[in-house]
Amino acid sequence: MVLCWAYHPKPLPMAVPNSFALIAAQFGMNLTIACPPEYELDPELMERIREHAHHNGASVRVLHDRRQACRGAEVIYAKSWGSRHYYGRWEEERKVREQYREWIVDEALMGLTGQGYFMHCLPVRRNVVVTDAVLDSERSLVIQQAENRLHVQKALLSMLL
Repeated sequence: MVLCWAYHPKPLPMAVPNSFALIAAQFGMNLTIACPPEYELDPELMERIREHAHHNGASVRVLHDRRQACRGAEVIYAKSWGSRHYYGRWEEERKVREQYREWIVDEALMGLTGQGYFMHCLPVRRNVVVTDAVLDSERSLVIQQAENRLHVQKALLSMLL
């Protein structure tokens, strides 16, 4: 499983990548986080993620080369997030972010996976985070993912009521 940072014109919250990486480790998934150096997750959180992975017989690695990270991946889960180094200083971060515009999930990146699948929590900016060709392909699981999320949310509400 690859959690792959993707370019977005605005810095987005880190909640999804943080919780995704944590739950992947708790479920024993081998996780690769692909991101530019400026977009690594919080070191304290990464320590917890690594502890959970170790406890569950899994591995976690961080790579700054997205092609290397995605080679042979079963799933690419793309997500944009802001840099913790520039939190609250978005204009400064923009200069850093702009140099990573090529971090888009496209056919070439998916081709490196072999038969890998694409996931994203939605909504997604087409042709910014992921190309139309990937998003609309048979290898895209975003619609099934959204439907499953609906059922989980309904079950949680039912439990709480």
